[in-house]
Amino acid sequence: MSTDLGEFLGYAIITLYGLTVLNYFVKLANRKLRPQINKNKTFAKGFSLLTKFIVRNHKLFGLLTIVVLLSHAANQFLIYGISLTGGLAASVLILQVALGIYGYKAKKKGKSWLRIHRSVAVLLLVAIGIHVL
Repeated sequence: MSTDLGEFLGYAIITLYGLTVLNYFVKLANRKLRPQINKNKTFAKGFSLLTKFIVRNHKLFGLLTIVVLLSHAANQFLIYGISLTGGLAASVLILQVALGIYGYKAKKKGKSWLRIHRSVAVLLLVAIGIHVL
């Protein structure tokens, strides 16, 4: 195991997390900015393709984030031992994915679930920021 691999996996986690969070932003843009987006047909077509890609793969990005997290954690643990900030960020990420799985499986999840899922995404950003710094 190497520090370069650990760094690469850390950036992969951030990238996958970013792709996962884009789900919220492309949906928000579609709700709030649709008339402006449609003014430029070329941009609208590209944005529509991006939106479909992000929304269709939201669950996949979340699950891949966990897979990469496990690899990153194992690599870093073997080199450095336990990282409290890494453990915190990992715990929040695991909570977020668990909430996502619950939201996917639950028949009646209510609106509070979505608020919690979104709030934990912000908390995860803070936890990753603390870990990286």
